[in-house]
Amino acid sequence: MTGIDQRHWGSLKKRLELPGGRQFAYVDQGQGPVLLLLHGYSDSSRSFSLIAPHLVGHRLIIPDLAGHGASQAGQGATVADFARDLDCLAGRLALSDVVVVGHSMGAMTAIAFAAVRPDLVRTLVLLSGSLQPGLDATNPMAQAIRALKDPLHRDDAFFNSWHACSRPVDGEFLGCMREEAADIPTRIWHTVLDGLAVTDLRTSARHLRMPVLAIAGSEDPLFDAGHRQQLAATLVAARLITLDGHGHNPHWESPALVAEHILSFLSAEDGSIGTTEALSATHRQR
Repeated sequence: MTGIDQRHWGSLKKRLELPGGRQFAYVDQGQGPVLLLLHGYSDSSRSFSLIAPHLVGHRLIIPDLAGHGASQAGQGATVADFARDLDCLAGRLALSDVVVVGHSMGAMTAIAFAAVRPDLVRTLVLLSGSLQPGLDATNPMAQAIRALKDPLHRDDAFFNSWHACSRPVDGEFLGCMREEAADIPTRIWHTVLDGLAVTDLRTSARHLRMPVLAIAGSEDPLFDAGHRQQLAATLVAARLITLDGHGHNPHWESPALVAEHILSFLSAEDGSIGTTEALSATHRQR
């Protein structure tokens, strides 16, 4: 996949019908081992458009999770619900030996998916992940989401903090992300938040035995060092990389660097990283 024209991202999407008749959209580009890329809360497959050109030599499958982008909402909007949709997608596309890369809510979904399909998932890459997001009624960001009312607009001040980045990010990309997030009805925002408020993936994570790479920004305003420490302590075969000066969206802020870490980790899998030994380590990258 070469450089991405943000105006034409939607034209890359394919669609299939899930059980019950729901339309599910996804991008399927490139050749090679499969990377299944899962976006975060209120985002879409576009979230990976900046990093996609750097993930050469792989087949990139990038869905819009239910209720996001061009995928219709389902009956539920928990990470377990999203994982069930992915299981259907994997079956339709006859996927096997998959590397799952998830960002934020997508990282949680990746863990939930790997827990129910360990036979399918070879490796996990978690970007700004958390096992317990803690987005309950006491969380200031959750309170701001609860206060959202239709119609949303891309210029709403809420998106200034919601899409805040610690490093410069392509302006056209951010504008498209804000537009897509504003198109999501607030009932879906609130339904997804209900699921995240009670998400606890500690038990699922303890049972995972595939290699895990966790990348996070040192300045992440949503999931701080405590979340990173919990990931490292709970996942058996995890390597933690903390990127100095990066926020909640490292794959937007430094797509080439994040891709380099991912590809380096995957290339090392056949060596020591492919074992079930604990590989928890913190690496600071400027």
